[in-house]
Amino acid sequence: MRRFLLTAAAVCGLCVGSMAVRAADDAKDKEVKGVLIDAACGAKQASEDTAVNHPKTCATKEACAKSGYGVMSGKKFIKFDDAGNDKAKEYLAVKENATKVTVVGTMSDDGKTLAVKEIHATNKKGA
Repeated sequence: MRRFLLTAAAVCGLCVGSMAVRAADDAKDKEVKGVLIDAACGAKQASEDTAVNHPKTCATKEACAKSGYGVMSGKKFIKFDDAGNDKAKEYLAVKENATKVTVVGTMSDDGKTLAVKEIHATNKKGA
């Protein structure tokens, strides 16, 4: 009986520990709202207010797409990682998708790059 109780306590401890680690990983995910834009044009934007006027057709041009993508949030341009660039291309390929987006991912320590997990429209309006 004593061995059973010790084993049960150990298993419970491992379960609680693994949930704490998962919660810590989920806490690293950040939700960023802004305008999805190619990096070449995003670097030229002063703010999200000016980036919202950037046409979606420009972001899908080969030369602009080659520069990568990011999100202009407020007055800050945050670049996407390689996987995020692929997700951005897929997102922009859908005709109905606007450039006003919410991006979920893990922010780099310097706050300049986002490892993107998902991109979805913030609203139905936009470029």
